[in-house]
Amino acid sequence: MDTSSSSRSHTSSDSAVTVPVPPSDNDEDMFGGTLSLSSIEFRSTEFEPTSASGEEDHPVVSTSANPHHSSPPGKLMPLFASMSAARALVAQDLEAARLVGSHLVRNVPSIINAALPRNPDKRATAARLSTIIAELLEELLNLPRARTRAAIRRALAAISELVPEETRDVNANLSSLDAISTCFVGLQPWLDGTWTQLGSEPATRPKLKTQLYRLFPELVMFIAHCIQALYYSDQDLKASTNERQCRLVVPFGNTSRKPTDSDYRGRVDIALKLVKPKMPIVRPQTITNAAMFAIAKSKAYADEHVDAFNQLFRFSRPLYKMQPDRRFLWGLTVCGEDTYVCLFMPSKAYATPAMNVRTPEGRRALIDFFVGWSLCEWDRCGYDPSMVLRNIVPRLRNNPIPMAGPSTSETASGSQQPVCHMQDRLTYYEIQVHNYDPESQEHTTRQYFANLPMVNADRLFSRHTRCFSGSFTDPNLRCGYDGRVIATSLLKTGWPESNMDIAADTRDECHMLRKINRILGDDADLNGRYPTLVCGGRARIDLGNGVMVDDSVQSILAEVDTEVTVHRVHKRLVIEPLGEPLNTVRSVRELIIVLYDVMSAYSAISGRCQILHRDISTNNIIVCRNANGSARGTLIDFDFALDIEREATNPTRYVRAGTVPFMSINNMENNNNTRTPLDDWESLICLICYLGTFGINNEPGHKCHVGTGLRLA
Repeated sequence: MDTSSSSRSHTSSDSAVTVPVPPSDNDEDMFGGTLSLSSIEFRSTEFEPTSASGEEDHPVVSTSANPHHSSPPGKLMPLFASMSAARALVAQDLEAARLVGSHLVRNVPSIINAALPRNPDKRATAARLSTIIAELLEELLNLPRARTRAAIRRALAAISELVPEETRDVNANLSSLDAISTCFVGLQPWLDGTWTQLGSEPATRPKLKTQLYRLFPELVMFIAHCIQALYYSDQDLKASTNERQCRLVVPFGNTSRKPTDSDYRGRVDIALKLVKPKMPIVRPQTITNAAMFAIAKSKAYADEHVDAFNQLFRFSRPLYKMQPDRRFLWGLTVCGEDTYVCLFMPSKAYATPAMNVRTPEGRRALIDFFVGWSLCEWDRCGYDPSMVLRNIVPRLRNNPIPMAGPSTSETASGSQQPVCHMQDRLTYYEIQVHNYDPESQEHTTRQYFANLPMVNADRLFSRHTRCFSGSFTDPNLRCGYDGRVIATSLLKTGWPESNMDIAADTRDECHMLRKINRILGDDADLNGRYPTLVCGGRARIDLGNGVMVDDSVQSILAEVDTEVTVHRVHKRLVIEPLGEPLNTVRSVRELIIVLYDVMSAYSAISGRCQILHRDISTNNIIVCRNANGSARGTLIDFDFALDIEREATNPTRYVRAGTVPFMSINNMENNNNTRTPLDDWESLICLICYLGTFGINNEPGHKCHVGTGLRLA
C-alpha cells in the first residue's frame, strides 16, 4: 500500500468547530457523514465540548516531515480530486460554508491597522496619500469631464510634495495623468450608481457580475496610478527594484479564470498581484496561485455577501500551498456596491464592515487598504521577510568537469575548488532560522539553504506545517548534480498552539527534542533512532530600530481590536537525520529491524525522558540508510508530544491526539482516562496489525491484491 494515499494523518488543526471526520494538514473533511480514503471508510464522530466556551476538542493530527506524504504539484486537494466533478464542487462549497460559519469574525473595522505601515513616518505618509486620493475622487465626481485633467494634475503635484525635499525628483515624469483619467471614466458608473442600468433596462444578475469584473479593477488601477506618482517623485524609491521596499497592488488582466497551476475546480473572479512600480503599469495576464497576493470574489447584490465569503474561503485555500513564504492571507469580496476586506489568520478570519463605494466614507476606507498594502512592511502583506527565494546562475555552473566527476576540482596550483554540476539555474530558499538557548536565554540566527518544500500547507486554518530539505552550506559554492541543494538536514516550520511565555511553553517540540537529546545523547545504541535537534526556536520579526518580537498571531493582530482565543507562534527547527518513508523497506527483515529500532527508541523516550509521543503512525516512522545500505528506523514528529514531568496535573492531557486508524482506545473514545505510555504502545500494536493485514505497498480493503505487496505474515 502507498502510505501517501491510504494511511494519511487525520488531524484536528485545533479548530473550535464540529467536524464529521478529523482532517489532516493535507486534507479537509468532507460532509455527508462518511469520508472515504482509498477504500477505507471512517465514520463521522461528534466530539463533546470540553471548555467553558463550548469549543470542542479535536483529535490532534500529525504533519509528517516526509516528502512522500504531501500531494504532488498541481494536485492541491487530494480528496476533492478523487471525486467526480459535481460531487467535488458540492463538497468544496459545504466545507467553505462550514468554515465561514465557524471561523469568520465579522465587523472588525480595526483590521486596517494590520495593513498600515508600522513605521510612524511611513504611516503618516500613507494617511496623507489616502486623503489626497480620496479628495481627488470626490472632486472628480463633482466636476464636468472637461475639468478633470486639471484636478488630477493638482492631485499629482500634491502627491509629489509628500516626498522629502532631499530625495524629491523635481523633474519626475508624472505620465500617469492620462491613465488616472482613463481609470476614472471606467469606474465612475460604479461610484455614481449608474452601473446597474444597461441602456433603458435594468441589468440582470449575470450582467451586473460581469460589470464588476471591469469596475473593481478600474478602481484598483486608479489607486495604483496615484501611488505610482509618489514612487516616481522619490529618487530613492524610483531606483529600487525590490517589491519588498515598494510595490503596487494591481489586478490581473484576465478575470473569471482558473489558475493555471491548480486543478482546483472553479474560477477566480478577480485576482490581485503585487508588482514593482514600473512605468507604465503592466497588468499580468496569466493567473497563478503562486503569484496572487489576494483574491476578490464578486456578487451582483449586497445581500449575497455570505455566498461571496463562502467562495472567498474556498478559493483562497490553495494560496498557502503554492506560496511557501505565506504567513497569512488577505482577501476581498465585492457585493454590488459593498466591499469587504478579509484577513485570514491560522485559526480565524476577520472581516471588515461593508465599505460602500457610493459613500465617501466607504471609498476612503477601501483606499486606505490599498495604500497600506503598497507602503507597509513586507511582513504586513502576509509574507515571511526571513525567507527569500533565489533563482540564480551559480558561479561555478560552467565548470568543465563531467557530471559523474567529483565534487571538487584542482586548479593549476593544486588547490581544491568546489564545483556545481547542474543545468542553467539553481532555485532555492534562503531562510533565517532563529535559535533559542534556554540556558542563556539568548537568540541567535543562522542562514539555512533549502530546496523547494517537500511538505506544504494547503488549509486555511491549521498549523500550516511546511518541511524543506537543505543544509547550512551555501549552494552557490556546492550543490548537487541535479541542481538542488545537497540536503543534510530537514527544516520544519509551522504555527502550533503555544504559550506566549516561552518559559511556560510546555508543548514546544524544540523542548522535547532538547530533553531527549540531552538524556539519550550518550547512548550509542540509540543514535539515529530519534531526531537530533540542530537548532530551532521561534521565528522573529523586526519591528524596526533593532526591536525583535516573536512572530505570532498576537503580534500580527496587536493593533486589531479583537480577542485572540487561540495563541499560535511561528516556529522553526532544523533536525537530522533525513530518511525515506516506511514503505521503502526492501524486505520483511528490514521492516522488522525498523520497527524494533522505533520500539527501542520509544521505550527509552517514555521511560528515561518521561515523554509521550501521542502520534505513532506509519507517517511518523522513517527509514534511514547506513553507509553500507542497511536500514534503521527513526521515530519522528514530536509535534504533539507531552512531557509528563511538566504536565502531571494538566487537564489537557486528556485531549484526543493521534492518527486514524492508529489511535488508542482512550483517544478513539475521547474519554477522561489519563494518557500513559500504554496508549503509545497500543498505537504501535495497531500499526503492526495494520501492516500485517494490508501490507506495506498494498491498497487496503477490497483493493488489496494478495501477493502484490510486502507483508509481515
